Parts: sequence; C-alpha cells; structure tokens
Amino acid sequence: PGQGECTRCPHPLSSGSGGVTCSICKEDYYLLSTSVDPNDIWMAPTEHCKPCPPNAFCPTNTTLETLVVPQGYWRASSSSAALTECRSFGGDGEAGKTRCAGSELDAGDASRRRMIEEVSPSDEYCAPGFYGPECRLCVADKHHLVDGDTCRDCLPLGSVV
Repeated sequence: PGQGECTRCPHPLSSGSGGVTCSICKEDYYLLSTSVDPNDIWMAPTEHCKPCPPNAFCPTNTTLETLVVPQGYWRASSSSAALTECRSFGGDGEAGKTRCAGSELDAGDASRRRMIEEVSPSDEYCAPGFYGPECRLCVADKHHLVDGDTCRDCLPLGSVV
C-alpha cells in the first residue's frame, strides 16, 4: 500500500511545508481568527481567510495579529485590519514614515520593545519616542511634536515667544 495522492487546498488556503492539512491562509490573505477549528476553515475557507488589507503585507500563514504593517502606517491594535497612513503634521513628506515605524522590527530592537510595553499595544507601530494615534504624541514628559517628526520641550508657563 502506497501513499495516497495529494489534494489541492481550496482557495485561499495553503498548508505548511510538508503539511497534511490546509489550515493556513496563502500569501495575500490573513486568517481572521486563530481560535477556529481547522475543519471549519477547510469547510468555509473564504469565511476565515480574508484578503490582505490595503497597504499591509500578508505572507503565507499570516493572521490578523501578524499582519505586516509597513513603515509610514499605523493601526489601533493587532485585532484591527484597518491601517492608517501617518500624515506629516507640518513636516515634510517623510515625517509620517519617521514616526510610524510599522511592524517590521529588526531582531536587535530590544530597547524599542521595552518602550512599547510601557505605553500601549497600538504603539508597537511607532518609532522610539512616539506613541498614540498615528504616533503623533511624544513619550517624553512635557514635549510636543514639531515639524511632524521631532519632539521638543514645551516652553515653561509664562514664557513669551
């Protein structure tokens, strides 16, 4: 008795290398919920594998939580598929990219991860020193955003400019 023939995974499913079940989403799709039974995914693949959101990157086996957010974009949490382009807020065209680092982290970004844990989950998409929607707030106390990508000290109360 030999091995049976392989069955192609229904669109948009895939299987891992050497895998025997079609329970992951192929490239350009993401799995909406990781708590779904693999048999349910097989029976209704388009209910569970959704097209990658505009401006996000979805390699094979992406889930909603692991969507790759490019530099210059932000999302409110890892449970949101909505990406927001970071505006310049008075800076040049690159200011949004400077503040919004996206989710493509280098392995050596331990200090950034530590800073993220101190703020909130949505801030994992912000460059060091920034947090909040579109990363437009300064982490440092008594600092404000200047030229769209720089945090500067606030002037003391009563100062005249």
